[in-house]
Amino acid sequence: MGLLYQICRRSAFAYYSIFFKLEVEGLDQLDTTRNYVVCANHLNVNDPFILGGLLPFETRFMAKKELFKYKIVAGFLGKIGVFPVERDANDLKAIKVALTVLKNKGSLGLFPEATRNKGYEPLPVKAGVAMLAIKTKTAVLPITIDSHFKFWKPLRVVFHKPVELDQYYDQKTETEELERISQDIVNGLYADMKYYKPLLDKPH
Repeated sequence: MGLLYQICRRSAFAYYSIFFKLEVEGLDQLDTTRNYVVCANHLNVNDPFILGGLLPFETRFMAKKELFKYKIVAGFLGKIGVFPVERDANDLKAIKVALTVLKNKGSLGLFPEATRNKGYEPLPVKAGVAMLAIKTKTAVLPITIDSHFKFWKPLRVVFHKPVELDQYYDQKTETEELERISQDIVNGLYADMKYYKPLLDKPH
């Protein structure tokens, strides 16, 4: 890992360990010799920092291009491996970067909902997670972030068993099927809530 990435990672881990009741599940079962398409739910602005602080390997994250409009911010994000994506279009440049990361055996971080979910159900997702994983023959690492993000309250992060999509390798898979696979993965993230779940159970 680069020095700046390590500093940011350790700082983030220290912050969330001090100011929240951090609960981490499944991390000890993770095979850190592999690379992954890291896929997490998105509830709060803290989410990418939480993942960056906990993931034991360097991960390049996609982030909305609006974050890159200021040169200083863009420069910093670039130095820690974050790259921009146009959320409302098929951003071929971002897809090409993502494919290159995975083909070079790096790990890629995605929030498939593409925006913070302020509701009670998983947001609709596109085909990206499944497409990238299948095209590069990379396992998907689903991660549930489960918290109300209140200081000194529980912050639970669950590393699920990687999803292997090898049955789809080397064959043509329709976009609708890729969307279904991606949506199923995201739905599973919300099915494993302990602290956020009471909100999910409330009447809409």
